[in-house]
Amino acid sequence: MSRRSRTVLCCVALLGFAAATSAFLITRASPERAPVIQSTVQTRTTKRSPRNLALQADAIAMAHKLGKRFNALQRSSSVTSGSLTIAGIDQPLTITRQQNDTGEQVSLSVGGRNLTWDDQEGVKAVAGLLSNQERVLMERLTLDSPDQFVLAQLRGASYFTIAQNVRPADANDGYTGPLWDLIRVDEPQTAKAHPLSSGRIYYVNGQTGLPDRVEYQLNDLPIAVEFLEWTKQGEEITPSRVRWSSNGQSLMELHITSVSLNQQ
Repeated sequence: MSRRSRTVLCCVALLGFAAATSAFLITRASPERAPVIQSTVQTRTTKRSPRNLALQADAIAMAHKLGKRFNALQRSSSVTSGSLTIAGIDQPLTITRQQNDTGEQVSLSVGGRNLTWDDQEGVKAVAGLLSNQERVLMERLTLDSPDQFVLAQLRGASYFTIAQNVRPADANDGYTGPLWDLIRVDEPQTAKAHPLSSGRIYYVNGQTGLPDRVEYQLNDLPIAVEFLEWTKQGEEITPSRVRWSSNGQSLMELHITSVSLNQQ
C-alpha cells in the first residue's frame, strides 16, 4: 500500500472515532428511578453576543452549582421526558427548553396538548384556545425551576435575600438538618408577559447551594414546590422528582426519566 493510501485510511479512522465520541450516555445510581442524561456538544461558527449572566451574585452562584449549561456565549438546550401525576393519574410528558438571549423558550407536550412559553408572549397553545388550567400548569413547569432562578436575571428580575441560615420553626436546640438562605425573585414590572405569580421565594440549601423548596402565592393560595430528588451526571445537575402542594395537599408530582442536554 502506498504512503498516500495509508494516510487517507488513518484520517478516515480518526474521523470515525471523533464522531463516535461526540455523544455519551450516563446514568445515576438510584434505588428508585435512574434518569438518563445524554449530553451532546456541537461547535458552530455562528458569532453570538455574550449574555451577562453575572448580573446577580445569587444567580451566578447557583449557575456554577448546576453545571456548565449557562455559558455566556452558548445557547444550551434540553429535552426532558417523564411523567406527570395529577389526582392519581399519570401522564407522559416531554419538556423542551431552548436558551436564548433573554432567557429561554419552553415547549411542553402532555395529554395530547402542545404548549409554549417565552418571556415575550408568555404561555400559548400551539392549537386551540388556552385554558386557565393549562396556563397554570405551564407556568409551574417553566418557572418553578432552578434554571429559571439563573435565567430570570436576563429579563430584569430582582433578587433580594430575605434571611440567611434559616432553620425550621419547630427545630429544637439539637437540630442538625439543613439551613437555608431565603431569596426572593420578583418579576420586573415592565415584563411583556407577566406571570400569574409575580414573585417566588427560594429556599437555597446552605450546604448544596441548590434550592430545596420554592414558595409563592397563586390566586391567594400558598403554593409550595419541593425538589425531592436530583440527578448529577458529570458536571450537570437537574431535578428528577418535583412535588407541588398547597396547604399540605398534593397538587401534582413530576418524575423525570431522561434528560438530553445539548450545548451549541
